[in-house]
Amino acid sequence: MNAFGHIEIPTTNLEKAKKFFGSVFHWTFSHFHDIDYTLIHTGKHPNGGFEIVKRLPKNGQVFVYIEVEDIDATLKAIRKARGKVLIKKTTVGSMGWRAKFANHEGLEMFLWQSASSSGKR
Repeated sequence: MNAFGHIEIPTTNLEKAKKFFGSVFHWTFSHFHDIDYTLIHTGKHPNGGFEIVKRLPKNGQVFVYIEVEDIDATLKAIRKARGKVLIKKTTVGSMGWRAKFANHEGLEMFLWQSASSSGKR
């Protein structure tokens, strides 16, 4: 069974986003300088991160990541089910891989395969 693994919030201003979510929800944060990414720690699973963008999406979309064991096989299944791959499998530092897809109705989500996963790489 695949589960939600990560929620990603787009922001144009990391410090303001950290201040807002930290003060409202008491979340904590850690920054990974090698990939310039800030993780959000909510105290419960799933956690998330801030994606720094130049402009916010028109609909203010939050990105949902679905954890998978084999990202290549899942991308193949998405295509077979008439979904579209929007961003091919991409390496994220030494942590793993991500890919973006749209389902048959155009809803966009991400896949995540951890580097420690037993699936194909």
